[in-house]
Amino acid sequence: MPRKSTDTKNKQKAAPHDQKRKKKTDKKNQSGKSFPRIRVSRFLVMFCLKILLLITLVVILTSYLLMRYALTPVSDTRDIQGSYNEMFSEFPYLRHWTDSLNAHRALLDTTIYATDSVRLHALMIRAPKATPCTAILIHSYTQNAVRMLHLAYMYNHDLRFNVLIPDLRHCGMSEGDHVQMGWNDQSDIRLWMDIANRRFGGHTRMVVHGVGMGAFTAMCLAGGEQPPYIKAYVEDCGYSSVHDIFKYRLRRQFGLPAYPLLNIASQMSSWQYNWDFEEASCKESLQKSTLPMLFVHGGGDTYVPTDMVYELYQQKPRDKYIWVAPKATHARSFQSNPTEYRHQVRSFLNMFLYK
Repeated sequence: MPRKSTDTKNKQKAAPHDQKRKKKTDKKNQSGKSFPRIRVSRFLVMFCLKILLLITLVVILTSYLLMRYALTPVSDTRDIQGSYNEMFSEFPYLRHWTDSLNAHRALLDTTIYATDSVRLHALMIRAPKATPCTAILIHSYTQNAVRMLHLAYMYNHDLRFNVLIPDLRHCGMSEGDHVQMGWNDQSDIRLWMDIANRRFGGHTRMVVHGVGMGAFTAMCLAGGEQPPYIKAYVEDCGYSSVHDIFKYRLRRQFGLPAYPLLNIASQMSSWQYNWDFEEASCKESLQKSTLPMLFVHGGGDTYVPTDMVYELYQQKPRDKYIWVAPKATHARSFQSNPTEYRHQVRSFLNMFLYK
């Protein structure tokens, strides 16, 4: 039988060792190929996490700045003399009227302290003759009591009413660390209602007339328990809720989405000020309202959209009237047509205030 050659034997002996070496080499190659993949994957994960963290921080910071921008706005509402000058410039007849009121001590500054010890200020104007008819006027966002003098003139000079005009918190001469957007101002206005009733005789027949943010306050008040002296409400260009108006302004003014910015800002407001934007709504209040209400809005209002007044009007079940001033912009219905404005208010009050 022929023998196998020595070379063949050596190859057979070497084969197992070669196979082991091959396996080790394959493992090295495999580990060498997979290591860069793992490294790249970790890099991508860390990069994505950092980007996500950065986006989250930007969203949180933007939400905080939006809350601060809305609730602690930079405005000249504290400039009282400047506000008088502005009103005298737009309505020259107010200068002589206020001079006459001051001469007869009929225009008074009044200060009270709220239940949380915050100092609140209001202007009080006595009627030319003793009367139970009284108007509480509530100003709009970034405004003050002085900038409601044109409506005070209508009530006091034309309709012969007593008038009280509060400075809402963080406005005019009232204290407060932020603008409450008309929501928590309800409790302060109730205090002013009671004070006005007592100061003007104790048996007043009172109308609450708000503009913008003040109109929102009036609508919120309308659904609660009513003192016997409150007879009617007038809301001029109010909004349905703080969330709704902020959502609209975010989109229109800044081109930003409401979610998640507004949701986070609302939660921040809850933490810092104990109220959030979602709860601040007058819709439920209007549904419960039983006293008469006049709805006024500007037909050209793009700050609080005109469509909103029709939604609000539908919420109230009865004793409601509406007037949309053609082409009037936000809070300018009186300025656009003062004669018709007076007529609408006078006709409305004639139906309900004197019953």
